Amino acid sequence: MTANPKSWEDHYCRDKSILIYPDENLVRMLKSFLVNNEVTPNTVALDMGCGSGRHMCLLQNLGVDRIFGLDYSINALNICNNMYKFPLIQAENRNLPIKTDSIDIVVSWGSLHYCAKEIFYEAIDEINRIMKKGAVLFGTLRSDKDTFLKRGKEIGNGTWVTDLDDIKNSVVSFFNEKELTSAFTKFELFQYGIMERSLIGDIGKIISHWFFMAEK
Repeated sequence: MTANPKSWEDHYCRDKSILIYPDENLVRMLKSFLVNNEVTPNTVALDMGCGSGRHMCLLQNLGVDRIFGLDYSINALNICNNMYKFPLIQAENRNLPIKTDSIDIVVSWGSLHYCAKEIFYEAIDEINRIMKKGAVLFGTLRSDKDTFLKRGKEIGNGTWVTDLDDIKNSVVSFFNEKELTSAFTKFELFQYGIMERSLIGDIGKIISHWFFMAEK
C-alpha cells in the first residue's frame, strides 16, 4: 500500500507543515561527515521527501552547491518553489527518475516510513541504485516504540493507516531494530541511533525514530 495522495496534499495546505529549521540530529551528522569528506563543485545531493525544503537549505549552508529535491506531494513542491529555487522532481520513492550511480549525498528525513514495508524495501533498492560508490544516505524510520503515530487501523506487519488529523488515512510502517539493520545489508557501512521525545503536556505519547547513516 502506497501513501495516500490526498492526505499529503491536504497536509501541505496547513501553515504548520511549513518547516523552516533543520533537524538538529541531521545537522550534527552532516557537519561531521562533511568535515572529513571534501565537497567539490561536482558533489550532488538529493533530498527525498523534501517537504517544505528545510534540509536543502541546510545542505546549501554546509557548502553543497548541486542540490535538488524530490517529493510525492505537488503542494509540498509548490511550497519549495515559492520559498527557494532548488530544482525539484515529483515522484515516488520506489521509481526514481534519476540516473544510476549519480548521487553523492541522499537525505531522506521523516519520509521513508510512509508506505507499506514491501514498498519501503523497493525504495531502499532504488536509493542504492542512484548512489555512487562511497555515497552516503542520511535518514530516519519510525520506530516500533512510537505511540504517537501508531493509531487508527493496523493492517499487518507493523503497518497502520493512521487517524492522526494532520495526515489522516496515510499509511505508516513501524520498524524494530532487527528490521532496521536487515534493510541495509547491501551497504558497506551502516550506523544508527534512536531519538525519542514526548508531547508537552502528554508524556504518555512517545514520538520515536531510528536515525541512521548508510554508506554504499
